[in-house]
Amino acid sequence: MKKTSPLLSEFASPSLDQWRTEVERLLKGAPFAKKMFTRTWEGISVRPMYTEDDTRDIPWRESLPGQPPFVRGNHAAGYHAAPWLVAQEHICPTCEAFNVAVRESLSRGQTAVNLIFDLASKQGQDPDQAPGDEVGMRGTSVSSLADLAVALEDIDLAEIPLIIQSGGSALPTAAMVVALIRRREGDLSRLQGCLGSDPYSGIGRLGCIKASVDQVHDELATLTKWIAEHAPKARTLPVFERSWHDGGADLALSLGLTLSSAVATLRAMEARGIPLETAAPRFQFNLEVGTDFFMEMAKLRALRLLWSRILTASGVPAADTGTFIHTRTARRSQTVLDAHVNMLRVTTGAMSAVLGGTDSLHVSPFDAVDRLPDNFSRRIARNVQLILAAECHLDQVADPAGGSWYVDSLTRDLADAAWKKFQAAEAAGGMLKILESGWAQEQITAAAAARAEGYATRKHVLVGTNMYPDPAAVARPIVEQDCERLKMQRSRSVAEQRTSETQEAHMLVLARLEKLMDCPDDQLFERLVDAAEAGATLGEFTGVIRDDSTAVPDAIVVPLRRDAEPFEKLQARRLAVQEKHPAAARVFTACLGDYARYMPRLEFARGFLQVGGFEITGVDFHTDSQAAAAAAVADGARTVVLVGLDETYADQAADLARALSEGPEPPLVLLAGAPGEGESDLREAGVSAFIHMRSNVLTELNSVLDKMEEQS
Repeated sequence: MKKTSPLLSEFASPSLDQWRTEVERLLKGAPFAKKMFTRTWEGISVRPMYTEDDTRDIPWRESLPGQPPFVRGNHAAGYHAAPWLVAQEHICPTCEAFNVAVRESLSRGQTAVNLIFDLASKQGQDPDQAPGDEVGMRGTSVSSLADLAVALEDIDLAEIPLIIQSGGSALPTAAMVVALIRRREGDLSRLQGCLGSDPYSGIGRLGCIKASVDQVHDELATLTKWIAEHAPKARTLPVFERSWHDGGADLALSLGLTLSSAVATLRAMEARGIPLETAAPRFQFNLEVGTDFFMEMAKLRALRLLWSRILTASGVPAADTGTFIHTRTARRSQTVLDAHVNMLRVTTGAMSAVLGGTDSLHVSPFDAVDRLPDNFSRRIARNVQLILAAECHLDQVADPAGGSWYVDSLTRDLADAAWKKFQAAEAAGGMLKILESGWAQEQITAAAAARAEGYATRKHVLVGTNMYPDPAAVARPIVEQDCERLKMQRSRSVAEQRTSETQEAHMLVLARLEKLMDCPDDQLFERLVDAAEAGATLGEFTGVIRDDSTAVPDAIVVPLRRDAEPFEKLQARRLAVQEKHPAAARVFTACLGDYARYMPRLEFARGFLQVGGFEITGVDFHTDSQAAAAAAVADGARTVVLVGLDETYADQAADLARALSEGPEPPLVLLAGAPGEGESDLREAGVSAFIHMRSNVLTELNSVLDKMEEQS
């Protein structure tokens, strides 16, 4: 039988130059570099097409999953060998509520417990010691072993990994966990998860922490030594990206600061006698993932590459330079208005995390920004992960994104940019110094300002917010958390725990706390466990093990920023003006000329104004400026936008603006389009502002509201 050649062999393979020639023909004279290359926030130039030649210089190109530098993941078999953990957070103020919620989730696909302490507990304060607005805020109020036992009731810690985000209370919290496992007669060697803290993230988020960084590192070293010996599967050195990412940093800066934090902690552990090969497996990187699909995917891969490079340079064997990455979908990209769009955002973020090789993942409920998520929103968020595994089958292929020329190139470029940021942070003195000096905050603030400008000028899109807004979207009622009532409830509960014990039991607690004073380092953790078992509280632990005389770090706070917040404030301001003067929030479109030709500009003007929630009226077109002016006056809107073609403006816009400004209650007059050479004449006729593709939508619409408030 005659062998036939494949069909494609009959066609010549076009060259890259031929492709470019065809693209330039389609661009019709527009510059190729301007139209076809994209510049990212990180300064990376994204090409319009990638080829194998773009990846030939990548040193890890031939590595496989499970091989150094672990760009393609820690496991040779990918998720076949180690499925990513479904580690949903449950923000519940009380331990009882947390237990109900997490057990419900564990019965429906969740595979790890992710417990976040409230602000008071993170700072080592009992409810009766803390300000009322910190008890139950952004987490669960936990003070003692009794509380923790309630939160983790009927949860098998030998089978289910446990992540506790306990802030500065990591050491006593870990002692409570160990005491709980021993009380249940469990096997400590099977404990998995992460118990620890990141002082640098805490300083960035709060400005200061309740201890010196040296004290925190001493406690982390004590915990790490004990866990490495007794619970080797657990991790104790978490590094959090959130303060930098949600503060507004681009991905390169955020990664650079995260690595600088990790290196500072690594050095601190080595200085306290912990070998690097012992400390390295105890790290857990906690990353945020946004909606830039390929860039976020590349971020996880770049982190593994750079951390492997750091550990190898530090003398850790290459085979031991992998790391555990926990990801969560970022708060920064979520919105309050049109909040159901958040479901779509977290889906792309979750896909980026999984394709990037995350080891565990939290998907934020769509309503997590402004309220405590309910069963419905938690279920939808959890099911995003289950669909990625059970229906998309992303767990069936080891590193499904591997080999992509685009992803590999982006990983290299992002890693190079992040490495430069890391080196700059190190040259500036390392993580603590750059926080105390304000260097890190300045870098983040500059990056955040660039982001804000990009969204305000709509060069970057936030769907449903600065582009494609829902005109019918309304703010949801604010659900306030009654922190004062919770503080009273929790204070009473802790007081009852302290006083319900017998005098003998109370004396036992005091005796065991006393043993913590001046105790040898190698005995400290076991004595903490004994005190936890006896009933000691976080506040009592903190009072004993922390030295109040040492200086605590003091730094400028890195505020958490959401990209949508300026637009939400604009909408709230418009609503306040509208409640006083309904006509002030209505904009009449005075359309001039040919309907078919001016329609694109009308759609632009509508979309621009709807970003602020303005009601748009008047869609009839006029060939006569006087008729257009009469229609605008009859409508009663306090703002009129002129919509037409440039040649129509030349003939009619000045006359229309003049007719409007000469009335008894002249409206504010805007013009859709760039002003061009006729700007001075149009302004003299009464046009106040021009809205066009380069306009800052926040500036222009806030200016409209300024004038509405002046007139009211």
